[in-house]
Amino acid sequence: MSPFKNITLVGKGSLGSAVLVALVDAGFTVQLLSRSNTVSNVPSTIKVVQVDYTSLADLTTSLRGQDVLISTVGAAGIPGQKVLIDAAIQAGVKRFIPSDFGSLTTDPAAQHLPPHITMVEIQNYLKAKADAGLIEYTILSIGAFTEFLVHGSKANTNVQLWAGGNQKFSSTSLSGIGKVIVGTLNNPEGTKNRNIRVHEIAVTQALLLRLAKKYAPPETEWNITDIVDVEAEYKEGEEAAASEPTIPNMIRLLTGMLMSGKYQAFYEPTDNDLVGLKLRSEEDLDAMFKQAYGDGNVATA
Repeated sequence: MSPFKNITLVGKGSLGSAVLVALVDAGFTVQLLSRSNTVSNVPSTIKVVQVDYTSLADLTTSLRGQDVLISTVGAAGIPGQKVLIDAAIQAGVKRFIPSDFGSLTTDPAAQHLPPHITMVEIQNYLKAKADAGLIEYTILSIGAFTEFLVHGSKANTNVQLWAGGNQKFSSTSLSGIGKVIVGTLNNPEGTKNRNIRVHEIAVTQALLLRLAKKYAPPETEWNITDIVDVEAEYKEGEEAAASEPTIPNMIRLLTGMLMSGKYQAFYEPTDNDLVGLKLRSEEDLDAMFKQAYGDGNVATA
């Protein structure tokens, strides 16, 4: 049984909602911090606390008596996690899990890249506090969000294949990330002050394209091209993201990071056993594509 009982969650987007369900199902006592005092689709057992995310005093008060603080804030909220860490320390919170659920944020070769800079700053800040004995941490590398890959494949019929589309990269579903967090809390010593790398499935661009074609309407027109010079294409994408960090440029760079083979986006070995995460099959991924094409909803990564 985990020594952690009282868990606070910050952030209730797609990921936060999945994490909330996993924590409740696992029997933890959960409170949710929110800028608003009205949050939709929250179980009645969850205490919702309205706070000012920039107020150290406000956050400290709300975190007293809590064992773990989990952040699932979006990109805009990443820099603000320093205040969360400081408040957690002042309140006596034992562990902080930052919003750092990516593929390569802990890879030294990729930490300089635009999408990672603020996350790496938080990593370094958190590690310094842990080294001083003030708080524990776990950083979770989970690969690409599987749902984003599925819906992104559905939305995009203009496909550029990197390296023939055959480079493997790691991926985990939103519900899988929830399971990873529960597994982390249930194995406090094994996950203390370290980076955990996990995935449910290893995918390739070619596999995603094949499944998208399988379930797309017959009249769908596909425009598929091969990237001839992978290194040049990647470099151009990195420079574009650095000079103009727009969402399209960031997505272009992230795609190259995952699919070009330039970085170790495929985790081997994994830490799945530490947190009890089971692998999923290609059939499971197929079912996700089938559901995506059947529900009429198109979402992009």
